[in-house]
Amino acid sequence: MATTIETADIVLTVAKREDKGAGPSGRLRAAGRVPAVVYGGDKPPVPISVDEAAVREILKQESGENTIFLLKLEGTKEERRAMIKELQADPISGKFVHIDFIRVMAGHALNVTIRIDLIGDCAGVRHGGRIDFISRELAVEVLPRHMFDHIEIDMSKMDIGDVITVADLEERLPESGKFLEDPNRVVVLVEAPRAATAEEAEEEEAAGEMVIEESAEPEVIGRGKEDEADE
Repeated sequence: MATTIETADIVLTVAKREDKGAGPSGRLRAAGRVPAVVYGGDKPPVPISVDEAAVREILKQESGENTIFLLKLEGTKEERRAMIKELQADPISGKFVHIDFIRVMAGHALNVTIRIDLIGDCAGVRHGGRIDFISRELAVEVLPRHMFDHIEIDMSKMDIGDVITVADLEERLPESGKFLEDPNRVVVLVEAPRAATAEEAEEEEAAGEMVIEESAEPEVIGRGKEDEADE
């Protein structure tokens, strides 16, 4: 089922960013801050900077990037509910390079990515099959008050040949939620054990014969001093 996010208000204080470009952005990162932009809410985008450690604290929430928090502009009374839209990180260091925030407005739907979790002991696996987990995340449109962080799929009754598609999960969404995916997209399926091809079977048989032939060869025993003397 879908799990609704119910967290106390988290405040993220940000500073307005006046200087743009590679130089100022590099200095911000060196100081432990990340260049960012806040979008949406029928207002123009605003360039800001934010403390990287504070963002990482938000990501520790169970809802992760889908956490809704209070974004407060440093030195002012301006504040707005927001969430992380996109994170860009350095592939080597893992440090954040840039962050996009989106303003959260009452009555305005959000487009978010929702995690899919598999739970339960799959019956098909007990019968020799294997799970193919194809879609681990799905795009969803949902109102802020119905925001949720993941959908659980109980695998305990899924047997070999069973498939779950996006359409099968629609009833799990909250009232305002809808998938932004092809309804026929496969999320997870339980496959039958793969049968060996005729070529693979021949290779296995040939390998077995080779082992038998090799083991039939007599063991070579080193001769001692007596044998050397007889020669």
